Amino acid sequence: MATVTETLPADMAPLAGPLLLGYLFNWGLYGVLSCQVYVYHMAFPNDGRFTRGFVYAIYLLETAQTILVTHDAFNAYAKGFGNIEALGSAQLEWVAVPIFSGIVSCAVQMYYGYRLSLLSGSRLLWLAISVIALTQGVSAIVQGVQAFFIGNFADLASKAFVSCTIWLAGSALCDVIIAVAMTIVLLRKDTQDPSTRAMVSRVIRLVVETGCLTAIAATIDITLFLSFTHNSYHGCVALTLAKLYSNSLLVIFNSRLRIHDIQKLGTSTKDPAALTTLMTGATVSFVHRNDLTRRQTAVSINMDNETISTMPDTPALRSRPEDKDVEKWAETDVIPISGMDSFLQVRQSLSPT
Repeated sequence: MATVTETLPADMAPLAGPLLLGYLFNWGLYGVLSCQVYVYHMAFPNDGRFTRGFVYAIYLLETAQTILVTHDAFNAYAKGFGNIEALGSAQLEWVAVPIFSGIVSCAVQMYYGYRLSLLSGSRLLWLAISVIALTQGVSAIVQGVQAFFIGNFADLASKAFVSCTIWLAGSALCDVIIAVAMTIVLLRKDTQDPSTRAMVSRVIRLVVETGCLTAIAATIDITLFLSFTHNSYHGCVALTLAKLYSNSLLVIFNSRLRIHDIQKLGTSTKDPAALTTLMTGATVSFVHRNDLTRRQTAVSINMDNETISTMPDTPALRSRPEDKDVEKWAETDVIPISGMDSFLQVRQSLSPT
């Protein structure tokens, strides 16, 4: 067996530490994502094909990224142990980090933009978000191709400065725009119904928190990239970007999940038309309980198909005599709606005056 003698720096932590932490964070976030995808799969089997396909496609990309990252970690810390060139080599991270992160972030941001256009009715807003998302996504792919030819982390800042800056700055900017726009749109959808207002407040909080998380991560990444041009400090954050976006998306989807004591649904309340929300989001289901007629009806609103209908095996929708519109809905069972305004009108119609 050949023996290779190589002089190592006295302190290996600045070189090996950031990437090691990035690998660990990536694996941990992949575990969290796996749990979230399982919960989504079990809890929302009736979501549209596009939404479910989108979630599963993101998960497959994240799985592929984790496999590539594991390959690089093994080569750097096991097969190439003690080899400085192995630690500084880009290996397969040129595709695992910038390219996969750019694709995932672009897809998630464009999906948020699409949902925003449905809520606000503004195609211009969706177009603006899509342009920024595509710009940063393409820049990430370009940066990945450049990293492939550069081959090491030390020269990335000098030889791929423009593409990496556009990628990370554009990603942070797009996240901030989405969070601000979503907050403004939802705040304008004011309603007097307490349960709907609580739902809207919860969605706003989640959007702001997840948007700020990804924006802050991208900002830290670009700051480290520009400040420490010949070190791999930014790699610690870069290895987590894609997982942060995918986990943020699943947090929004799974926020629709509610667990209630079903036996308590039939109890009397002071509200003659109490509403028990079961889930919120693209598909909204809730129980309308009217103590005046002693009828309990499960209602489902599908924002993707823009329809409202009673759920299977439930009584036909009954309402108070003055709710003439709701009486008509009971005759048709499936009612076309349009946008969040109509959804709030439905909730208010079922609530007591």
